Amino acid sequence: MAASKVEKIDCDVMISFSSADFSTVKRIADSFTKEKMKVWHADLETDQKTLDRQRGEAILSCKVFVILLSEKSAQDAQCQDELALAYISNSSIFPVSLSRYRDLAPLLDGGIKLMLAKINWTFIFKEDHFHSNVPPLITAMKTHIDKPAGESEAETGGQSDVVLFHGMNIHVTFDRQSRNELQENEDSEEQPSNEMEEQETGDFWERNFGKSTEVSWDDFKRQFIVDYGERITRQYSLDKQNFFINLMYRDVFGLSKRVVRSVYKQFCDNKGFLERLQEYAIGYYAMREVFSMDSTLRLSTIQSLGKYSFPPVVSALTDMLEDDDANIRAVATIALAKSGKTQKNTVEKIIKQLDDKDRLVRESGCLALGYLKATGKAEQAVVDVWKNDAIKSVREAAELALNRMGGELAQECINVTKVLTAEMAFLHEPTK
Repeated sequence: MAASKVEKIDCDVMISFSSADFSTVKRIADSFTKEKMKVWHADLETDQKTLDRQRGEAILSCKVFVILLSEKSAQDAQCQDELALAYISNSSIFPVSLSRYRDLAPLLDGGIKLMLAKINWTFIFKEDHFHSNVPPLITAMKTHIDKPAGESEAETGGQSDVVLFHGMNIHVTFDRQSRNELQENEDSEEQPSNEMEEQETGDFWERNFGKSTEVSWDDFKRQFIVDYGERITRQYSLDKQNFFINLMYRDVFGLSKRVVRSVYKQFCDNKGFLERLQEYAIGYYAMREVFSMDSTLRLSTIQSLGKYSFPPVVSALTDMLEDDDANIRAVATIALAKSGKTQKNTVEKIIKQLDDKDRLVRESGCLALGYLKATGKAEQAVVDVWKNDAIKSVREAAELALNRMGGELAQECINVTKVLTAEMAFLHEPTK
């Protein structure tokens, strides 16, 4: 059912779609609702501001995210934003295609292909498909909806890849058995193939570098292209091959000119190197898409992801400190203090926010520096705000920050505040 009220959205299933496919949305939503699922999809008559808020709440609250793929939605930026946000939440993703895959493939962005390559698709581009393929889809969805919070995939008989990086888990859920059954019932061309899942012969490192404890980045890169270059280019594009290589060099091996075997092993986490790199790339792409959103989905997402230290998060939050939207600048300031707390230049970035023309940003800057318990230059900057800002709520935020900082200068200011408060209380007492 489409929610049109302003109250907070809470649902089992969210359906993402292009407005051109609305008639199909209502039909498939009715099928889900009949199975006692709480379903949310956009009401096209709702105003855009409310709709943006509802979309963000629905994606972050749902257990199952269904995206209807058609020639229209494949090129719809809103659908891409919603898919990316679903990926970095704990939603299980179920693509439902209203077209043949061979018709959709040329329209899909390479990153979208990457995100959807490992997930089982349901096809309903023929009338009889709706009757034969929707019931198994509902059964699979129920498995995820009915699963108690905290229960593992193994306990429910499903399979899940958990993409791990820098404190962040991204859940990629799929069902190989269902995929195999679908391929028996459909032409093989109707199911997106994933050539990246081809079985490797032994471990990449052992196959190419034997017992070496480290190798040069140039040698590692060269052998990666020899082993996997053609496969990546065939599945995606040459640009994606370069994307994988840059991701390895920057994020996996930290721009080091020497690749250390122990770092490689830690990254693989008992999986094949290419498989693990593909999972990492999926998470990276989803993060990049979310942080490039123009809609209000960004606010809830930035706030939710502040606790992660994944490098693209820190970089994106830094960029957002100069966003045109003051709300974005304010939320990004707080989030950066959390995600970038181990980086030396984070305090410097946040100090600059104390000069922002918007009071909310200045308040956020004070609170962020208080959260970091920053001292020295930061302490003096917050004291200046406490003494001189024209807006009371900003001065109060500065005082809260000084209480948390606990440095010598901060303590001196707090003592002054206590004395002034006591004197004001005395003056307010009635004269005897």
